[in-house]
Amino acid sequence: MRPPFRECRILASTALPSAAPVADTAALRPRTVAAYAATAGPTVILGLPFSVYLPPYIAAGGAIPVALVGLLFSLTTIWDGIVDPLIGTMVDRVRTGVGAHRRWMLVALLPLSLLLFALVTVGDQLPFAALFLMMVLFYSSYSLYEVAQLSWGSALVRSPADSALLYGMRDWFAKIALILAFAAPAAAQLLFPGVGLQGRIMAYASLFLLMVPIALFAIRRVPPRDVVAEPGIGWRHEIRVSLSFRPLMLLLGVQFLNSFAFGSLTSLFIFFAAAVLDLDGQSAVLLFASFVGGALASPVWTLLARRFGKPPMMIVMGLLISGLLVATLAQEPRGLGQAAGFSLALGTGFVGLLFTYSMLADLIPRDAERCGRGRSAFLFALLNLMQKFGVAAAIAVSYAALDLVGFDPQNGKAAARELHLLFAVLPTSSWIVMTGLLLLMQREMGRTAALAIAAPRK
Repeated sequence: MRPPFRECRILASTALPSAAPVADTAALRPRTVAAYAATAGPTVILGLPFSVYLPPYIAAGGAIPVALVGLLFSLTTIWDGIVDPLIGTMVDRVRTGVGAHRRWMLVALLPLSLLLFALVTVGDQLPFAALFLMMVLFYSSYSLYEVAQLSWGSALVRSPADSALLYGMRDWFAKIALILAFAAPAAAQLLFPGVGLQGRIMAYASLFLLMVPIALFAIRRVPPRDVVAEPGIGWRHEIRVSLSFRPLMLLLGVQFLNSFAFGSLTSLFIFFAAAVLDLDGQSAVLLFASFVGGALASPVWTLLARRFGKPPMMIVMGLLISGLLVATLAQEPRGLGQAAGFSLALGTGFVGLLFTYSMLADLIPRDAERCGRGRSAFLFALLNLMQKFGVAAAIAVSYAALDLVGFDPQNGKAAARELHLLFAVLPTSSWIVMTGLLLLMQREMGRTAALAIAAPRK
């Protein structure tokens, strides 16, 4: 007979899934933080840059029609929506024990490497069915590595300050890796004039070969944590408990809205650079500058989050970048210098994952108490899923809005003002709604903390 809900909470509090020995509960060591950040390298390299270069590379091959390229990536997004929660549950409940996170990451790394090699060498020549199967396996391996890595981080932290530091340094390492990823194709063009799209994507993918040995070295130096598969309270009851955990639901909404804002900016950025700034030939430089801004700002946001808290600082981030976007409606950046400065300043706000990942790490122990078992990997998978849905929704809404205002990429100047309004208003409105959710989340977390302090007195 399943124990009552209140009893489940008491039992869970004595058997958290990543409980560490007393000696390990002190503040994180710098070498642990550095090693953990470095383990993110393989998936960071295969994130945003890969989605920028892969579709045109496949389309240029001519093996499948251009229209089917869009369908291919839509279907893989749908697949992510199905498989990500399943991967999270598998990491939480299969092959548990000490070092389970490490084992899953190593299991994912080999197929990820082989499939990447196949994609960048023959991916543009494969028929639709073969390419779809290859991409499904590729993104499943990608999700397995990333979910195991993120949930390992939540098992290492013991305080909100720890989580801000750990995920903040992970974000900083990610920004540096992204700078290298976007610089590699440009360097290939400079060193080998006339290099084709395949040569550029292979130059970019070669950075993966650098990140893999770094990650393998770092994985061995991150302290292992125990993962215990608890029986839980039944999936139906668990869903009800999850839906009633307001901070968790609010955080998922925050992740979706921040990803929507980021996705709308990136999907419109190339058009904005060409039609509004009149810098079509320098769009890659401006995009590069935005990631430099993120790399410079990430340690600063980390320190502020540790000092003032994550929800307040994420609100400041959203309002700061929204103000910058709205200001351009009154005064557009002029010339490459001003545009590069604008892009660099804009990039300082591309650090939302620093806050959402660390906030989820703070909520995981409370969630385990409510559900009777640890679900860290499952919850990080849900958070990643909200990110993907937010970006996908942003692309759909942005392109539908462009069509509504009559924007023509071949003659962007004709609707440049409308494009500029969309570029500023879509992310700003998303960040404003996100601010409301963060204020509610701050209040809910404060209320929960107050109840936890008062509970032993009863």
